[in-house]
Amino acid sequence: MPFGEALRVDDRLPAAFWVGVGLKGLLLGLLLLPLFYPDLEQYEGKGMSWRILVFPLAGVVVPFLWAVTGQQRPYPYLADNILILPALTDVLWNTLDAYDRVWWWDDVNHLVNSMVFAAAVGLWAGRYPLGPISRFALALGLGMTLQVLWEIGEFMVLADDLPDAGVAYEDTIGDLALDLAGSLLGAAFALFATRTLEDEAREREAAPATAGR
Repeated sequence: MPFGEALRVDDRLPAAFWVGVGLKGLLLGLLLLPLFYPDLEQYEGKGMSWRILVFPLAGVVVPFLWAVTGQQRPYPYLADNILILPALTDVLWNTLDAYDRVWWWDDVNHLVNSMVFAAAVGLWAGRYPLGPISRFALALGLGMTLQVLWEIGEFMVLADDLPDAGVAYEDTIGDLALDLAGSLLGAAFALFATRTLEDEAREREAAPATAGR
């Protein structure tokens, strides 16, 4: 099946497709700003060059996995679109200098991003014949793994600008605690969302049979 045709729902591109195009376009636009305005104060010491190289991958992970696993319909628009949000919001908040202006912003970001990562994993797992416990555990485990990798990458990029070891350790432990809480919430959301989608699919399948009686 042609790639473009497989993206359609009821023979048309759904609103979720255009939402994804907008989110990915906005992410690319924000990533270009540090290239054109590298001297802006809010970008100093934030590892923007690393973000410019890595963050676009958020827009191709789900399409790539979907393509190599057989283009199973429907296309996972929800997982694709929410996976863009951590990268998009991170660059947006850096552009607005929210991390330096609002002391609690980093904590909120960790909580929300971990929810997004776990939810995206859980929604993808919902496409396979796994039990709810397995889907929840997979979303929680991979969600936390992604957040730990984020912390490692953040440390490697920003190590020279970190405060003394004690403060840095306390901050990292706090971030990981928020990551765990967010991963739990995200995994629970994905479990609820996939069950709702499964119920709706069963209702659609049952409707023709009921109508034919």
